[in-house]
Amino acid sequence: MSQAIVNLALPVVTEKIDEILEHYPAAPHRETFTSMDVRQKLVAYVLTRMPALYATVEDGGTCSLSHPELCYSTEQQRRMKQLIHQGIQHLVSQRQLHRETLGKMATGNAQLTPSSWFG
Repeated sequence: MSQAIVNLALPVVTEKIDEILEHYPAAPHRETFTSMDVRQKLVAYVLTRMPALYATVEDGGTCSLSHPELCYSTEQQRRMKQLIHQGIQHLVSQRQLHRETLGKMATGNAQLTPSSWFG
């Protein structure tokens, strides 16, 4: 039998993110995460807050590459879902704040124009 050491977190987190985002409204949540950059930030948000899970996988074991979610306990899966929801809210609110800031700057605040800095 062959064995391999596998980091199971990334495929499980990615799959859970897809499942959870299906239940969010299209705007602004799903639209925000169509960008691969923002989606990667969400994955990083979750992975940095979870312990890494490595497994030695043998052919025919219950913890397998085809179903890596089986390697997580119910509590770990609950925590992962909680972190995904927190990450979604954090990134969506961060993105909205960024848009509002850009909108205020675009309206033409005279005090922010470089020509007024130098007299």
